Order: sequence, then C-alpha cells, then structure tokens
Amino acid sequence: MHGRPKRETTATPVHPAGSAVTWIDASHAVVARTEAAGTVTVETIRHETAPGEMDTFLARVAHEIGDRDRVVIMGPGSMRTALEREYVTIYHRPDRLLDVEPAGPVTADELIARVRDLGDGT
Repeated sequence: MHGRPKRETTATPVHPAGSAVTWIDASHAVVARTEAAGTVTVETIRHETAPGEMDTFLARVAHEIGDRDRVVIMGPGSMRTALEREYVTIYHRPDRLLDVEPAGPVTADELIARVRDLGDGT
C-alpha cells in the first residue's frame, strides 16, 4: 500500500464534573460541589477586594464552582444575577444553570444536601 499510513487516534471525551450549589452575597460566597470520588467539598470565598473590584470576586467564585453539569446559584437578587452572568462568561454554558433563585443565608449542611440531591438527578 502506498501513500500515507493511516493514523488511528482515540480521544477521551471531556465531561464536566457533577454539581455545585452556591450561596452568594456582597461579602462572601459558599460553594458546595461534588468531586470525582463522590465526596462533597465546601469552600467559603470572602470578598476581600475593593468595592469597585466586584468582578474579581465573582470570577473567583465562578472558578470555585468550576465546569459542572448542574449549577444552582442562590442569594440576594443582584449578586445572584451577577454571578450567573460571570459563570456564563467564563464557561459559555448557560444550559448548566438549573436554578438561579433568591434565598436568605443557608448553612453549609443545607448546601451539601442540595448538591447531593442534584447528584442524584433530582
């Protein structure tokens, strides 16, 4: 056979990791997310930048959420909407935002329960 040898390639599909539930306000955000091992981690991100640097805070929170299949964002209206926009700007996947809903402060345990429910597909 003449010509170029036929190359075989295999690609491993890249899939986003499970789910994340976030509660955010102007001073901090709490992110609960599933990990590959099936565990749930919870991170608190404090808004330590100047008031005019809200974009930096939102980007940090969006990166903490990560590229997930299912994302729920909770908190006061303007912060919730701002984080939703930042997430879509970074990951270009608005379809992964299941809920963006108002909520008063929630506990880490409540976020963990919610992210576990999402992991079950509920």
